[in-house]
Amino acid sequence: MPTEIQYTKKALKGRDALNSNERAIIEALEQDLRETAGKPLGRGWHNLGPVRQYGADAYHCHFTKNKVALWRILDDGKGNTRIVICRFEYVGTRGKAPY
Repeated sequence: MPTEIQYTKKALKGRDALNSNERAIIEALEQDLRETAGKPLGRGWHNLGPVRQYGADAYHCHFTKNKVALWRILDDGKGNTRIVICRFEYVGTRGKAPY
């Protein structure tokens, strides 16, 4: 099932502020999201899990000790092709995370 990765403006700004090591980790997370349709459970991501206050299809993980990523899984079921969209809504420090 094809999976597309998107970023909100706020998340893109947070991703652009990461150093090269953190950026490489985010790219690995993006690849895992593509391979697992947005749910890379059991792949070793630290504190990976749902964010219940954002709904059933919102997830987060800590990709370093103090950095987190929050994304939603959207389903674009247009036509015969089902596309899963993973939209990052926050990338940044744990203390400023919106949950």
